[in-house]
Amino acid sequence: MAEIISAKLEGFKELEAVLIEMGEDLCYGKTASKVLLPAIRNAMQPVLQTAKQLAPYDESNNTTPHLRDTIKLSARVPNAKDQRSIYSEPNDIAIGIVSARTDKRGISQEFGNKAVAPQPYLRPALESQASRVISILGAFLTYKLQQYKSKKV
Repeated sequence: MAEIISAKLEGFKELEAVLIEMGEDLCYGKTASKVLLPAIRNAMQPVLQTAKQLAPYDESNNTTPHLRDTIKLSARVPNAKDQRSIYSEPNDIAIGIVSARTDKRGISQEFGNKAVAPQPYLRPALESQASRVISILGAFLTYKLQQYKSKKV
């Protein structure tokens, strides 16, 4: 059974206010590309590294890329496909995704199938690193927002 992770997050109204102010001053696209996307990339690094460590590795495979070698991190402004996801909200400005090869073999590793038991690596990576992601994200955003505020004074 999956463990439920909970965290108390504070300061989002203040964060939203400063991000809106930055967006109005610098333009929203620049705020996303200079602040939010780098923050997400930094914060999600522990998930990326953990997923690569947890991914099954087939030493006998000499022909196709190993699953762990296909794991990647992307931080971007949500596209139309992202916005259809159940994990996306209409007001999302930026998202971070750690993903792997999406062929039958990659999906079977994470979720299993009739012949293969699941060997999850993506979900455990995110679950085990969630508090670290939040901590890194908070520290990075605090630094960037203080930097922005000091330039306005």
